[in-house]
Amino acid sequence: MEKNITELDSNYKSESIDGFELEFHPGYESPIRLEGFPFTWSDGRHCRLPKDVVTRCETPLNTMTFQGAGELIRFRTDSPYFGIIAEFNEINVGNKRGCSTGFDAYIHTGEDMRFVGNRPLSVGQTTLKAVWTGLLPKNGRMYDVTLMFPCLSAVGKLHVGIKPGSRLEAPTPHHRPGRLVFYGSSITNCGDAGRPGLLYTAMIGRMLDIEIVNLGFCGRCKGDLPIADAVAALDPTCFIIEFDHNAPNPEFLNERHEKFYKYFRSLCPNTPVLLLSRADFFTPSNENFARRDIIVRTWQNAVASGDCHIDFLDGETLFAGPFRYDCTDDNCHQNDIGEALMAERIADRLRSHLFFR
Repeated sequence: MEKNITELDSNYKSESIDGFELEFHPGYESPIRLEGFPFTWSDGRHCRLPKDVVTRCETPLNTMTFQGAGELIRFRTDSPYFGIIAEFNEINVGNKRGCSTGFDAYIHTGEDMRFVGNRPLSVGQTTLKAVWTGLLPKNGRMYDVTLMFPCLSAVGKLHVGIKPGSRLEAPTPHHRPGRLVFYGSSITNCGDAGRPGLLYTAMIGRMLDIEIVNLGFCGRCKGDLPIADAVAALDPTCFIIEFDHNAPNPEFLNERHEKFYKYFRSLCPNTPVLLLSRADFFTPSNENFARRDIIVRTWQNAVASGDCHIDFLDGETLFAGPFRYDCTDDNCHQNDIGEALMAERIADRLRSHLFFR
């Protein structure tokens, strides 16, 4: 006997948001694709690190593994509008509230992706109900949608709405298979980006049309070896390491940087690795030079040992140009200008030295 699917799952029932009738579908289930949260804890929460890794890390990362850092869902539809209902488990408001609590929407794929709006969570609310209508195709053709999770906050339940009767399909595959995995500090976590789509990692994902996993942790990138176990399990196309800022001093960095790299290399002998030094290299100082020298030494020792799958990008060059001193909000965390410059220059290095070797 034929049944209406809403009798089996109430999430499929229609709801009106801002006057637009929407039929809702579970946001974490096929054909919708979740990217950036590669692991799931036993309680069903999607996360950036598995529980056993978090437990073994000396640095406390428990709550941060559920927080957004450029994660997203993707799908295709012919709906003239789409929306979401997102329930927040944790809300962390940063310097730019849209970045912390807003979903970014893009249409199309790769470098052709077009931003169509940010929808922030209202002050005092824990559930976001939002709809996107402008700049969308109106000709009934299928198009790709990317919805980027808020930075720093943790989203629990998520449902995607489309016009009743519209099609919902799996997204167009990325041009490049595999994934890039980034490990770093708050610089990688989200910096001071104005919204999720402006994270340098997210922009690299669009520029290279590849999946991104962002393992940036504000204040807590300390080179814990179990992190390398998690990265190895993901079998990344390339592993980008921005490990500098959260080392309290050069001695700490010297103790852990090469050790972390060597441990990862023992797990993944042939995975390309790109080492980054700090971008906020504004004033020459003995400490800045010492930190960079430590990272350079990791690179040089690896090359000397016969490792041909490693590269180094000098962070001092990332902000080079006429806006060098306008790239941060606090002389440390990059703003949107800094994010864009980092994305462009890191993507160029990945193109020329890794993808086309």
